[in-house]
Amino acid sequence: MTNQERNMLRKSEFPDMARDALPIIENLIINRNKHDMAMDLIAEFVFRERRDEPRGAQFSKQTTQQPRLSSIEEFQLVLVLCEFFSRPGPDATRNAVFLSLFGGSNVRTSVLNKLISTAVSGSIAPLLCAAGTWMQQLGCTSPASLELAQCIVRDFVIFSKNSSEQLKSLPLVAPRFAANLMTAVTDLYLNGTTKSQLIPPPDLLLDVITDWVSENPSLCLASQQQLALPSGAIAMPVITPLAGLIRWCVLSLLVTSKQELYSKLHLAVLQSLLEATPPVTIPPTLQPINAQHLMVIVNTIQAETESLTKQGQSLDDENLQNCLERFAQAVQVGLTSRCIFGNITQLMFRLEALPGKNKLLQIVINANKNN
Repeated sequence: MTNQERNMLRKSEFPDMARDALPIIENLIINRNKHDMAMDLIAEFVFRERRDEPRGAQFSKQTTQQPRLSSIEEFQLVLVLCEFFSRPGPDATRNAVFLSLFGGSNVRTSVLNKLISTAVSGSIAPLLCAAGTWMQQLGCTSPASLELAQCIVRDFVIFSKNSSEQLKSLPLVAPRFAANLMTAVTDLYLNGTTKSQLIPPPDLLLDVITDWVSENPSLCLASQQQLALPSGAIAMPVITPLAGLIRWCVLSLLVTSKQELYSKLHLAVLQSLLEATPPVTIPPTLQPINAQHLMVIVNTIQAETESLTKQGQSLDDENLQNCLERFAQAVQVGLTSRCIFGNITQLMFRLEALPGKNKLLQIVINANKNN
């Protein structure tokens, strides 16, 4: 891009400069040799992170940082981005542009959160699909993905009395995004080593996710579908929501007596595991559940049993026994369906070390500890 073309963009008012710059940025990203130039244009003309330079001056990476966009400018930019990502075009190109816009900058999260919240409200499938790829490439439990998940929960759950139709239909609009959102959301709740740290999800969120999985058991595996990435890009390892959902179903028995929805979710997760049976030829690391993630559940149950023992309470506590039984069911179905990879022997060893022996859990351990 010449200095004259850059100066022409600088003459435009915001957000027109962003609207005019995005097609140019897209073309530069397709040509991998000009990716750095595309990133410079993104910083200057899309997010206005650099001040305008004197006309004709060479662009400098040391240009002074501008304050972040005002609220009105963020809203204007969100509308421009919604329009841009709604255009027809190759998924790989769209994903590459999205990753370039939001790949590694913490200062852009405000725009990102508003953009995806708007996309959910408007059921903008191409944009949500690109966001699902972005979450997967950064990691669904990365700080940026977790912040986005918190934003969606805040906008569509905490500040709502009823779940919106747009949120309910999200798996149909963008299944990969819905699956990766579930993976991130499960990391936000019922994720601790002690009972006091086990915060259950809001009832409305639990209701929505239970409906998602019950109505579409294969949704949890949507993130395993092949990613549309530009040539040369490497797909990051996939984490499905299954381990997190198992954790919710199991550990909820330690903190709440409201089990109707959790029981329904547990049944849906078991159905998902049964349908997730991978081909024999699939690499182990592509199986949906890492045994290491299940050991997080073991750690919490271990802490709870130790706490009961210190308090002089019986380990035959009904909630604890139900918790162990539900966990045993999930582990056995997961192993039978070949959905669990990693150190299975160590998982069985950890389960066997749990106090408060449960008959079903012991059967599962005996059947699998030598595999």
